[in-house]
This record gives sequence, structure tokens and C-alpha cells, in this order.
Amino acid sequence: MPAAAPTGGPAVSPPAVAEAGAISTDVAWTQLMIALDERMLAALRLAPQRTGDKDLGTFAADVARRHEAEVVRLRELLQATGMPESNPHEGHDMPGMITKENLALLAGRSGAEFDAMLADSLRAHFEQCRMLAGSEQSAGADPAVKALAASVETTRQADLDQLAALTSPR
Repeated sequence: MPAAAPTGGPAVSPPAVAEAGAISTDVAWTQLMIALDERMLAALRLAPQRTGDKDLGTFAADVARRHEAEVVRLRELLQATGMPESNPHEGHDMPGMITKENLALLAGRSGAEFDAMLADSLRAHFEQCRMLAGSEQSAGADPAVKALAASVETTRQADLDQLAALTSPR
């Protein structure tokens, strides 16, 4: 329903975000997840050439495929809000996000050094994404965004469990 202008003038339409059922929390979570996933994808794409552990390499490829599909879905949800696809997090380093400096270090490593650094980066990423997904479910409004957040939370926990199994002493 249109809201009356504060001066008693003509009614104005609410922003597109409200029309889509999303609130700023939904938009912020979507934008943040795109930024987190894209930065992690850059690290995951290094694994085929650099990992010394075949199982970790297979896991990294699986995570990359799922992150790529997730980014597509996140962009669709963001587009539905009417918000631009710009990245407000560009140039920011946030918890759970591999820094550009660490990405460069990772690109210069191979074998066990690469594997340890990738595993540490993945662990931080999974934990942060899981926590953010829980927050979105509590504070968000858009049912589609909240459903994706629930899926992210479940998937990241499973990823943490699988990563722990892969990196535990054998």
C-alpha cells in the first residue's frame, strides 16, 4: 500500500526492496555472501594445480561447483530486490574472507603447504558463512533468502565436518 508523503502531498511507492519482500538485512546478507563466495572461488580454483592431497582436491572441486551455483542463486535473489549488482564489499577484508594477500600467498604454495593454507581458509569461510546464515534466518524477512540461508547453514556445517575428516591425522 502506498505511503503518504510526510507533507500531506501525493502518495509515494515504497522502494523495490520492500515490494520484493526483502529488507535491508536480506540485501546485505545476499551481497556479503556473493563477496565471500567469489573470493573463496578464486582460492578453490587454484586447488587442481597446487594441492598435494587428492581427496582435498576433490573436495575443493565439489565446493567450487556448489559455490558457483550458489552465486548464481544469490544474484537472482539480489536482482529480485531491484538492487544493483555492485559489490559494496569490494576491497574489504572481512572475517571468513580470504584476503588478496593470502590468495597471492596461496597461489605461490603447493603440496602440503598449499593444503594446510587452503584448509585453514576454508574452515574460516565455512564458519563465518554458517554464522551469517543463522543471522539471516533470524533477522531476514524474504522467505526465498531465508530458505537459501538455511541451506547455506546446513551445507557449511556438512563442509566443516567433511573438512575435519579430510584434515585429521590419518
